[in-house]
Amino acid sequence: MKVDLIDVLKNEGEKKTFLIIEEIENEITDFFGEKIKAILPIKVSGYVINYEGKIHLQMNIKTKIQRICSRCLNYYNEEIDVSANYVFTKELQNANEDLKTYDTDVIYIKDIVLDEITSQMSMKPLCSEDCKGLCSACGSNKNITDCKCVIKEIDERLEILKNLLDKE
Repeated sequence: MKVDLIDVLKNEGEKKTFLIIEEIENEITDFFGEKIKAILPIKVSGYVINYEGKIHLQMNIKTKIQRICSRCLNYYNEEIDVSANYVFTKELQNANEDLKTYDTDVIYIKDIVLDEITSQMSMKPLCSEDCKGLCSACGSNKNITDCKCVIKEIDERLEILKNLLDKE
């Protein structure tokens, strides 16, 4: 994924729009141990503008990714729609500035796009807010079947306290 700057660099105030649609279905990104796969092409639209000697990049990123629910372990699709702004300069004058650098007539944005996608993903993926998860006794998916397991939820370390209640 790249954005061509040739026309923009020629004139101050020059603005160029772009649309990039790229399939990265074969690429799998690792996100804290979870393998993330884009199931739709990534669509990046936006513009670059040359202003005050800097290149301002505004973009919108849309795609759909496949994730695994952290409760029931089923696959589900999560839509990503994120906007981002970046400023690029030839050289960094101040290390504290939140700028990126470029050194050719092209800005490569693939890593930026993947970072933006992962920054919008939830840390605890859920297929739905009311996902019931798996039964801790038999392992069945509670969203599909109602198991008849009786789960004893008393901490073994506190079992002796139950005996105190029985004596009264």
